[in-house]
Amino acid sequence: MKRVSLVLAGLLVPATLVAQLPDPSTRALAMGDAYGSLARGYEAVAWNPAMLAALDRPGLSIGLPHLNFEFGSNVYGFSDFRKYANSYLSTADKQTLLDKIAPPDSTLGLRTIVGIAPFGLSIGPVGFAIGTAGEMDLGVGKDAVQLALFGNASRTGPGQYFTARGSNGRGWAATTAALSYAMPFPIPLGHLSVGVTGKYTIGNFLGSAGDLGTQIGVNPAFSATVAGQAIYTSYGKHCGSVSITGSGTCGAKAGSGFAVDLGGTLQLLHDNITLSAVLVNAVGSMSWSADRLVYERTLRQTTQDATGKVKTDTSTITLTTPTAIAADPQAKALRDSLLAHASFARLARLGVALKNGPLTVGGTLQIRLASGLDQQYSQVVSGGAEYRVLGVLPLRVGAAWNLAGAFTLSGGLGLQLFGVNLDFAIANISGSVNPGVRLGTGIGLIF
Repeated sequence: MKRVSLVLAGLLVPATLVAQLPDPSTRALAMGDAYGSLARGYEAVAWNPAMLAALDRPGLSIGLPHLNFEFGSNVYGFSDFRKYANSYLSTADKQTLLDKIAPPDSTLGLRTIVGIAPFGLSIGPVGFAIGTAGEMDLGVGKDAVQLALFGNASRTGPGQYFTARGSNGRGWAATTAALSYAMPFPIPLGHLSVGVTGKYTIGNFLGSAGDLGTQIGVNPAFSATVAGQAIYTSYGKHCGSVSITGSGTCGAKAGSGFAVDLGGTLQLLHDNITLSAVLVNAVGSMSWSADRLVYERTLRQTTQDATGKVKTDTSTITLTTPTAIAADPQAKALRDSLLAHASFARLARLGVALKNGPLTVGGTLQIRLASGLDQQYSQVVSGGAEYRVLGVLPLRVGAAWNLAGAFTLSGGLGLQLFGVNLDFAIANISGSVNPGVRLGTGIGLIF
């Protein structure tokens, strides 16, 4: 049966690595995110504010729309999608896909991450950027995957049933505006710059869901129990429009917070060697409005009697106020778990860049100091290179390793002509931890 678009494509897409402020640099993605010592102009707001006062800073740069998109899973990689897309799945193909989810109680994890940076600007040592980032993760129990691949014919014996054990979901979205400033400090050793970025974040959405005992059986008669719970940011069903800064049910402001990034860079030999250090979210906080959260718990039971008649009973509990949620132990536990991990990660980055004519090489070590909504690796080592052909056609490659099973290979190219920078990038994430694909494209003006 030709069901890969229903299974693989549906699994790899929704179930943005993404940060609080989405990366406005497609060049960084192509170079393996080894970019703390290379960011220029508006790119520096997200990567290292100190680069706004670097020797080779542009006088003016304008970031036009940039888009980064990642999709993948903890089991299936892009190679699986390419192999089985638009093809009929044999029984052996289905079994191969199912066997990748092991042991029997394992969960298939799926993720979609999006970062959109519509505008950025730098004038000398001052930079500004705005962007929206979001992530959705879905966990699907192995039983549910087997049911999707094989149907219910694989378990028809008495007492055999399918469950949704391990199935869950989470998602968030936020919009951040950031303002950066940098100062140079020429010293005998070289050119020292320090910078600071202040960020204001509006939380647009926050949600979590989980299974509460779903079970489906077919022998001796069909019976199904579908049970689950969810808590999420509510929006009015009949809103004509959504206010960007509004906090009501027709407003996009479901949470708010601030943060400060600190950066420094030291350039040696007239910027041929650049060293950098950045602390992302050195200070900051993020809170979400409990008034915007709605909790739902559903139990639906379907049974078939001896005559073949099917009966369905449904009960739903919906709680719409903080008081009502707090009074329900199950709802309160889910809400508290959601809000306990609803800030953004704190990171430290050390970087180096070497330039020699048309060749630029960079390296970065990133360490997560505190976890958050944006699921950053504990540590990442990355490196990248760019070679400019005829000065206008940059070719880029990069690699990153999280020291725990995830390895990323990336590449891309650009066109830089009369100050216009048009860039494309792709990265393949392989290994035992969350394989997937990242894509990026963007345009900017750098003078």
